[in-house]
Amino acid sequence: MDAKTLIDKYLPEYTYNEYHAIIINCPITKCYEVAKDFDLSKSKLIKTLFKMRGVPTSNMNLQGLILNMGFTNLEEQFPTENLIGFWAKKKIEQVTCHKDFVENSISARIKVAWNFRFEKLNSNQTHVSTETRVLCVSLITKVFFSIYWLFIKPFSGAIRKKMLLIVKREAELIETKG
Repeated sequence: MDAKTLIDKYLPEYTYNEYHAIIINCPITKCYEVAKDFDLSKSKLIKTLFKMRGVPTSNMNLQGLILNMGFTNLEEQFPTENLIGFWAKKKIEQVTCHKDFVENSISARIKVAWNFRFEKLNSNQTHVSTETRVLCVSLITKVFFSIYWLFIKPFSGAIRKKMLLIVKREAELIETKG
């Protein structure tokens, strides 16, 4: 893997982060393809948590979620990393200029980068991880976000773990049918 990842390029400094990983018995390229647009509705937990939070549950594949939530596909490095992100001033907004996101030349209160990384362990085994980084630009944002994060982090972690399990099941199913 490259020493400098996309998440390091876009958000090297951050206030909060969360990391989860899984081993998938499938080649790296298939894992990448599955993770690019897996179906989150395969988890009752994710659907329930999304409904409780008011997140749209009509189009629950990853790309639909990105579109519905106002996230942006920032960059990808096939087959090792896919990076998603957003910034927020008063509400979540799509990133309109990737350079501004990287160089902090915006007036956002918060920036979020979320990746899926893939590391080939052998020809049929891949280490898949997901990391979310949050940068609170101001002290007041950090104070308010820390309260939010205290309550939301356990649910966020549960969702990320379920996402990885869905990718594992789908990729390994494709591999066994292959």
